[in-house]
Amino acid sequence: MQQLLKNIWVDITVLKEVEEFLVEWNSTSQELKAHTSGSTGAPKQITLSKKGLLFSARNTNTFFKLNENSKALLCLPLATIGGKMMLVRALESKMTLFIDSASSNPLRKREEYFDFVAVTPMQLIKMLDESIDKVRRIKYILVGGAPMNENLISGLKDEKITVFLGYGMTETASHIAIRKAGYENDEFYQAMPGIRFSYGDNQTLKIHYPALNDFPIETNDLVELVDCNRFKWLGRKDFVVNSGGIKIHIEDIENRLSNRIKCPFFVAGIPDDVLGEKLILCIESNDNEVIFDLNFLGVKKPREVIYLAKFSYTESGKINRKATVNQLNLNK
Repeated sequence: MQQLLKNIWVDITVLKEVEEFLVEWNSTSQELKAHTSGSTGAPKQITLSKKGLLFSARNTNTFFKLNENSKALLCLPLATIGGKMMLVRALESKMTLFIDSASSNPLRKREEYFDFVAVTPMQLIKMLDESIDKVRRIKYILVGGAPMNENLISGLKDEKITVFLGYGMTETASHIAIRKAGYENDEFYQAMPGIRFSYGDNQTLKIHYPALNDFPIETNDLVELVDCNRFKWLGRKDFVVNSGGIKIHIEDIENRLSNRIKCPFFVAGIPDDVLGEKLILCIESNDNEVIFDLNFLGVKKPREVIYLAKFSYTESGKINRKATVNQLNLNK
């Protein structure tokens, strides 16, 4: 690895990206460009204040007790807010940061002991499957980018491993709330300092984050508010399918299927002349002979199972549901 700064070591494959970020970060501009993931809509470029990013980094560094004696691994794409914020945290705390290109198992070639690693659920699954002893050596694991299903949480419980699940988005400069998941499991997300919550339209979450934004940030996430600092995440408003008058939460169905389907999958609603919307199960596999018993889902079971050799994915590695469903329509 190449030593770029006193506390930052970079793999040659991502050196140019890191250098470009540092040039932008050290420029006279008070804003930084970022792109939304595009997992639920078209990716868009937004600008975030550097002051807000520093506020977020300091919150995280304080929460996880990160300082010049800490060691962390950046294994997320630099194009994502998660990747950018790992760099900002290192610049602010002076902790030692190793930067690798994103991979499914970022610990495969690593022998160091880390105080802090941020990963996606997909990366965590691979790490648990292939590098469980190395996972145990990490002091704090922050998981973001997508919800964790019950199968993964159950696996963490069995291994007596606790991780921290972050709730956030590009617009909030990474996580703005955290809950424990795994061996220790919290039901509610707890707001980071300087942030509070309220209800938006139809029980959606509204985020009040004055250090980053002058106006409340409206989301499409359905929540159950405990108070202005805690909430239970229920799912996305735009991930509710109305099939013949029955409202089906997509995340709930995917969660219940997660311990039965080992390959990538998702459920979605497509237009139907009779039902209005029909729930379908999409599976990334070349083997379309596997039969799944979906009757345990009752009236909320998918009406059709569709196999695709390859899903569409966003740059950050998430399944691009909209593009994949469009692909299904093209194949008909």
